[in-house]
Amino acid sequence: MRFSCVFLLFSLSSQAACPAWPLVIAHRGASGDYPEHSEIAYWQAMLQGADFIEADLVPTKDGVLISRHENELSQSTNIAELSQFAERKTRKKVDGVMVEGWFSEDFTLAELRQVKLRESKPLIRPANRRYNDQYGILTLAEVMQLVQRFEQQHGRKVGLYLETKHPTYFLAEGRLLNGHQINRNISAQLLQQLSVWQQTQHNPVYIQSFEISNLWWMRQQGLQKYQVKAKLVQLIGDISGTALYPKSNFAEPWDLVSRPASTQALLHQQQDFLGKAGFHYGDLITPAGLTFLSRYVDGIGPWKEQWFAQDKTPASPQQLKSYGLQLHPYTFRAETEFLPTTFATLKDELQQRYQQGVDGVFTDFTAIAVKTRTETCALKSKASRLPD
Repeated sequence: MRFSCVFLLFSLSSQAACPAWPLVIAHRGASGDYPEHSEIAYWQAMLQGADFIEADLVPTKDGVLISRHENELSQSTNIAELSQFAERKTRKKVDGVMVEGWFSEDFTLAELRQVKLRESKPLIRPANRRYNDQYGILTLAEVMQLVQRFEQQHGRKVGLYLETKHPTYFLAEGRLLNGHQINRNISAQLLQQLSVWQQTQHNPVYIQSFEISNLWWMRQQGLQKYQVKAKLVQLIGDISGTALYPKSNFAEPWDLVSRPASTQALLHQQQDFLGKAGFHYGDLITPAGLTFLSRYVDGIGPWKEQWFAQDKTPASPQQLKSYGLQLHPYTFRAETEFLPTTFATLKDELQQRYQQGVDGVFTDFTAIAVKTRTETCALKSKASRLPD
C-alpha cells in the first residue's frame, strides 16, 4: 500500500500545469521598473530570475554596437538637453518614416559617454524618472560583461537575446550628417563580436530581427563563417495585411520593401514566395510561410496584441513545433494601457499564455513573469494531502 501511494504521489507531482517551461526574457531589462537598457535594469532583471536579457543593437559613428531600442536617442536619454550636441539634431528617413532627433550613427562612443539615460515612458511610468540621468549608454561588450559578472557572483548563467535594429538602413540606406553612407553590416559585426566572446563564454544566445534577409544570411552562411552558436528568431509585426507601406511600416519586412542588393540572392531563391505583390508578415503564418521559416529560424516572435486577439491564434504552439519553431510573443506589460480588456492583471494574462504552451515571453516586468511561471507551471505537489 505504501509503495502504491508513493508511486501515485510521484505521478501527480510530475504533472506540469504548462505544456512547456517558458523562458522569461527581460525586454530591455527590467524596463517596467528602471530606464530601459540601463545597467540597473539588466542587473535587476537577472536578480529577479530572467533567463535572458534583451539588448537591441545600433551602431555608433565609430562602429561600436550599443544597446538602444532605436538609433534616435532623444526619447530615452538626455541628449536633447546637451548644448554641445544641439547642432546635430536632424531629420532622417528610417525604414521609410521621417524621424527627427539625434542619431547614434552621428556620435562616437566617446561622445555618447556624455549622455545619460531616462525613462522612455515618463507619463506611464512616472516613478522611474527618479533614475533619470544616473546611468550611461551600454555597449554590447558591457552587456556581455554584466552577464559574466552576474554568473560569477550568483552562479547562474543568463542568456543574451540580441536584436539587430534596422539592418537595411545601416547597410544600404542611412546617411551620416555629412551625407556619406553609413554602410555598416551590423549583422556581420554582431557575429564577429559573438565569435570572440564565445571562445571563453558559453551563455545561450538568441538573435532576432524584423527583417528576413539578414537572418537568412546568418543561417545559410554567417553562423558557420564566424563559428557562432545562436538560435535565430523571426520577429513578426502586423499580420492583418490591412496596413501595408506607406500606410504603415510595421506590416512588411523592410528589406523586402526596400530591396537593396543584400536581399537579391534571397529574393532570387524564393521568388515564388517572397516576390509576390503585397507580401506581408501574415504570409509567414501560412503553411508555405511556416515551411519557409523552418528553413532559416528556430522560432518566431509575434506581436501578442494580434497573435492572441482571436479565440483561435494564427498557429498553435503545437503546429509551430511541427515545423521546429518556438513561440516567443512580445511584449507583456503590467499597466492597464497594455493589458487586454479580458485580463485584470499581468499575472492573469501570463497564466493563460503559459498554459497555452508559449515557449517564452518578452516582458518589462521580470519579477511578475518569473513568479507567475513558478505558480502556474511548477510541478504540482499534492503529496502532503494524500494518505500514507
